[in-house]
Amino acid sequence: MRKLKRGISFLALFLILSCSNKDDLREISGTYEFNVAGKHSFVINANHIKANIRIVGANGGETIIMEDIPLDKNVEYTAMIGGYKNKKVFNDLKTELLNNLVTEFEVNAGNTQQFNNGLIRIDWVGFD
Repeated sequence: MRKLKRGISFLALFLILSCSNKDDLREISGTYEFNVAGKHSFVINANHIKANIRIVGANGGETIIMEDIPLDKNVEYTAMIGGYKNKKVFNDLKTELLNNLVTEFEVNAGNTQQFNNGLIRIDWVGFD
Protein backbone atom coordinates (compact mmCIF):
# COMPACT_ATOMS: atom_id res chain seq x y z
CA MET A 1 0.00 0.00 0.00
CA ARG A 2 2.86 2.31 0.82
CA LYS A 3 4.41 1.74 -2.63
CA LEU A 4 1.06 2.46 -4.28
CA LYS A 5 0.70 5.80 -2.44
CA ARG A 6 4.29 6.72 -3.24
CA GLY A 7 3.75 5.79 -6.92
CA ILE A 8 0.55 7.83 -7.15
CA SER A 9 2.24 10.80 -5.46
CA PHE A 10 5.18 10.56 -7.86
CA LEU A 11 2.84 10.31 -10.87
CA ALA A 12 0.78 13.30 -9.70
CA LEU A 13 3.92 15.39 -9.13
CA PHE A 14 5.30 14.39 -12.54
CA LEU A 15 2.05 15.37 -14.30
CA ILE A 16 1.88 18.73 -12.53
CA LEU A 17 5.49 19.62 -13.32
CA SER A 18 5.38 18.42 -16.93
CA CYS A 19 2.28 20.38 -17.86
CA SER A 20 2.79 23.79 -19.41
CA ASN A 21 0.16 26.31 -20.15
CA LYS A 22 0.86 27.77 -23.59
CA ASP A 23 -1.80 30.38 -22.91
CA ASP A 24 0.72 32.02 -20.56
CA LEU A 25 2.95 32.93 -23.53
CA ARG A 26 2.35 36.49 -24.57
CA GLU A 27 3.57 37.98 -27.83
CA ILE A 28 5.56 41.16 -27.39
CA SER A 29 7.14 43.41 -29.98
CA GLY A 30 9.09 46.58 -30.35
CA THR A 31 11.14 48.79 -32.62
CA TYR A 32 14.60 50.23 -32.32
CA GLU A 33 15.68 52.94 -34.70
CA PHE A 34 19.10 54.54 -34.61
CA ASN A 35 20.02 57.46 -36.87
CA VAL A 36 22.42 59.49 -34.74
CA ALA A 37 26.10 58.91 -35.51
CA GLY A 38 27.90 56.84 -32.90
CA LYS A 39 27.55 53.68 -30.84
CA HIS A 40 24.17 52.55 -29.48
CA SER A 41 23.65 49.34 -27.45
CA PHE A 42 20.44 47.47 -26.68
CA VAL A 43 19.23 44.15 -25.26
CA ILE A 44 15.94 42.43 -26.08
CA ASN A 45 14.47 40.47 -23.18
CA ALA A 46 12.20 38.05 -25.05
CA ASN A 47 12.19 34.48 -26.31
CA HIS A 48 12.06 33.27 -29.92
CA ILE A 49 12.82 36.72 -31.35
CA LYS A 50 12.38 37.32 -35.08
CA ALA A 51 13.32 40.69 -36.54
CA ASN A 52 13.05 42.67 -39.73
CA ILE A 53 16.21 44.74 -40.04
CA ARG A 54 16.90 47.67 -42.35
CA ILE A 55 20.41 49.12 -42.53
CA VAL A 56 21.21 52.19 -44.61
CA GLY A 57 24.71 53.56 -45.13
CA ALA A 58 25.52 57.22 -44.55
CA ASN A 59 25.27 59.70 -47.43
CA GLY A 60 22.85 57.59 -49.43
CA GLY A 61 25.05 54.50 -49.25
CA GLU A 62 24.23 50.81 -49.47
CA THR A 63 20.92 49.57 -48.11
CA ILE A 64 20.10 46.06 -46.95
CA ILE A 65 16.74 44.77 -45.76
CA MET A 66 16.48 41.41 -44.02
CA GLU A 67 13.32 39.67 -42.82
CA ASP A 68 12.71 37.08 -40.11
CA ILE A 69 16.23 37.26 -38.71
CA PRO A 70 16.50 35.34 -35.40
CA LEU A 71 17.94 37.38 -32.52
CA ASP A 72 19.14 36.06 -29.17
CA LYS A 73 17.57 36.81 -25.80
CA ASN A 74 19.63 38.91 -23.37
CA VAL A 75 22.48 39.46 -25.84
CA GLU A 76 23.97 42.92 -26.15
CA TYR A 77 23.58 44.19 -29.71
CA THR A 78 25.40 47.32 -30.81
CA ALA A 79 24.37 49.63 -33.63
CA MET A 80 27.33 51.58 -35.01
CA ILE A 81 25.90 54.44 -37.04
CA GLY A 82 28.23 56.07 -39.55
CA GLY A 83 27.92 59.79 -39.86
CA TYR A 84 29.88 63.00 -40.04
CA LYS A 85 31.42 65.46 -37.61
CA ASN A 86 30.71 68.37 -39.89
CA LYS A 87 30.22 68.82 -43.62
CA LYS A 88 33.96 68.78 -44.33
CA VAL A 89 35.48 66.25 -41.90
CA PHE A 90 33.97 62.75 -41.86
CA ASN A 91 34.38 60.08 -39.19
CA ASP A 92 33.87 56.36 -39.89
CA LEU A 93 30.99 56.20 -42.33
CA LYS A 94 30.40 52.45 -42.16
CA THR A 95 27.09 51.45 -40.53
CA GLU A 96 27.17 48.12 -38.65
CA LEU A 97 25.07 45.89 -36.42
CA LEU A 98 27.16 43.91 -33.94
CA ASN A 99 26.29 40.92 -31.74
CA ASN A 100 28.48 40.87 -28.61
CA LEU A 101 30.94 43.15 -30.45
CA VAL A 102 31.16 40.82 -33.47
CA THR A 103 30.00 42.39 -36.74
CA GLU A 104 26.88 40.65 -38.06
CA PHE A 105 25.88 43.08 -40.83
CA GLU A 106 27.53 46.15 -42.34
CA VAL A 107 27.01 48.60 -45.17
CA ASN A 108 29.25 51.27 -46.68
CA ALA A 109 28.53 54.94 -47.12
CA GLY A 110 27.77 56.58 -50.42
CA ASN A 111 29.98 59.09 -52.17
CA THR A 112 27.34 61.76 -52.64
CA GLN A 113 27.38 65.10 -50.90
CA GLN A 114 24.12 64.44 -49.03
CA PHE A 115 25.80 64.60 -45.59
CA ASN A 116 23.39 62.39 -43.67
CA ASN A 117 24.00 59.70 -41.09
CA GLY A 118 23.39 56.01 -41.56
CA LEU A 119 20.31 54.29 -40.17
CA ILE A 120 19.47 51.00 -38.50
CA ARG A 121 15.83 50.07 -37.87
CA ILE A 122 14.90 46.83 -36.12
CA ASP A 123 11.26 45.73 -35.87
CA TRP A 124 11.12 42.65 -33.65
CA VAL A 125 8.54 40.18 -32.32
CA GLY A 126 9.06 37.66 -29.53
CA PHE A 127 7.41 36.04 -26.54
CA ASP A 128 7.81 36.80 -22.85
